[in-house]
Amino acid sequence: MKFKNYQSTLLLIFALLALPFIGTAQNQTAEDLPNPFQIAAKYIKQNNYITPIFELKAKEEKYLASPQWKTVYLEMMILLQTYVSNYEESYRYENILLESTPSYKQVREMYAKDITASPVADYRMLDALDAIESAADRQQVIMINEEHRTSFHRASTLQLLRRLYAKGFRYFAAETLDPKDAELQKRGFPTQNSGFYTADPVYADLIRTALKLGYKVVPYESFDANCRPPDDNRELCNDRRERGQAQNLYDRILKNDPKAKILVHVGRGHNSKRAISKEFNFMGYYFKQITGIEPFTIDQLRFSERPNSADEHPLYRYLTKQNMLQKPSVFQSASGKFYNLGLGYDMVIFHPRLSYKNGRATFLEMNGMRKDEKINLKRLKLAARKQVFTGKEPVLIQAFFAEESADAVPVDQIIVYPNQEIPVLMLPAGNFRIKATDSAGKVTAEDYLLRVKGKK
Repeated sequence: MKFKNYQSTLLLIFALLALPFIGTAQNQTAEDLPNPFQIAAKYIKQNNYITPIFELKAKEEKYLASPQWKTVYLEMMILLQTYVSNYEESYRYENILLESTPSYKQVREMYAKDITASPVADYRMLDALDAIESAADRQQVIMINEEHRTSFHRASTLQLLRRLYAKGFRYFAAETLDPKDAELQKRGFPTQNSGFYTADPVYADLIRTALKLGYKVVPYESFDANCRPPDDNRELCNDRRERGQAQNLYDRILKNDPKAKILVHVGRGHNSKRAISKEFNFMGYYFKQITGIEPFTIDQLRFSERPNSADEHPLYRYLTKQNMLQKPSVFQSASGKFYNLGLGYDMVIFHPRLSYKNGRATFLEMNGMRKDEKINLKRLKLAARKQVFTGKEPVLIQAFFAEESADAVPVDQIIVYPNQEIPVLMLPAGNFRIKATDSAGKVTAEDYLLRVKGKK
């Protein structure tokens, strides 16, 4: 499938994906609805991920009817459900969000027609991580993106860390990190004050793993909340942010270490290096202009599953119907070039649809980096019968590294619901303290120690 205007397509997709957290500086509406962002932030700071879900959901009908808060409410519910590994519920909210965005109909119209032949039929299909590892020998800077609502994109980057460290990469830059957390490198693990999306246990473990391996972890966000674009240049603030991110990467890494090998994890389209317009370009474009370094850019967004197949690229629907995607993959031509759609990326990753085992998404296994561990509900003083939770209220079960502080982000967590089969925890090697919290935020049990052995 070919589109007549790649630039318009690119801007449209990213404009729609980058739905803002409107109202984060506001307080309440005429209906006296509290700010969903502030509610979630308040509880998450306490490592309580369950209370905001139920507190917000209790007013769902009012939020969905509110022009001021509907988008923020849906964004927060998507993230909260993602953070507790309830991906199916996260998808449900995402579908509501997209279907309530009028301009998204254009994307669906663009993707509506199925294809009957594959444009990658003559390409070799390769394991994505192997292909990136191989390409790393010839690259100084690798930039890989994520959809903020999609944890398996973060899991891909996490699995790359050890491979790229062996190739000489020593810097890991992450868009979400807050530079105010000056102790992150020394402390060795993220807390709830380390960033915004690091509240996701998968993202937090991405940062934690980078620190353990010896990377210097660098924040590079550039955002001016006070910027107001003039009428004759509505993209001024967005463009200033992109340029500022690129400049921060230079100033904080390459200025003092010009030969540094860097892995950059970005949100959405920031790593595109395609020239867009005089008014706006992405960070990847400005990085090349400022540093003279051609980054190797990887897109994970375009060929990942979405809650509604109408939002998926026709090629993705074609390949999944053919059952071709069993693991994250890339396609390489006989000349050595990777299939990339020509949108400012050198490579696009094709992710398989989510699958589940023991109540958890299988991507959390991360090629053996994590293993499933049964939850001992008896030690948590929770009722169960034949692996079915028999309590009356939902309970959040969290696993924290035993040696980390109380404000550390959990390594894994899951909500256990009444009359449902008990899922497993997905954990790397280490010693963990397990904690249970009810929907009101009351800790019902903690400090049950679990030891997880690594590979032999």
